[in-house]
Amino acid sequence: MTIADTLLQHGRALEWLTSTVILSFAFVLALPGDTLAASPSFLAFQVIGTDEVALAMPLTVIAVMRMGGLWINGNWQRSPLLRCIGAVSGAGIFASLGMMFAVPVLSGQQAAVTTGVGTYFVLAAFDVLAAYRSAADVGNYQRH
Repeated sequence: MTIADTLLQHGRALEWLTSTVILSFAFVLALPGDTLAASPSFLAFQVIGTDEVALAMPLTVIAVMRMGGLWINGNWQRSPLLRCIGAVSGAGIFASLGMMFAVPVLSGQQAAVTTGVGTYFVLAAFDVLAAYRSAADVGNYQRH
């Protein structure tokens, strides 16, 4: 069995991981203090005028809804469409975060790329993979 087979056949663990990362990101933003002012890496967030609450609330809702969909899918009924919607949402969130962390470098405000750029784009890629896998499950589920 190849690594690709493992990832495609057992993608739910990755979906739980990416959902948990979104929830963790939201949790850290919700902690006391001004996280977005703590580092120049958050420059793009400041430029668009967002604050921790404006980010933490929707991210928490999305992560919890996605985890609910994964829980339902694993325990009661097959719901690959819920998983697909969650994975597409996650991919969008992570791609957006990757771009937001890249903006300071792209605009010349910061000399070096942070690890957030690579990390969030990798997470986005794996959520795209999860969306592909769950979309295939939608087709299989509808045929049976």
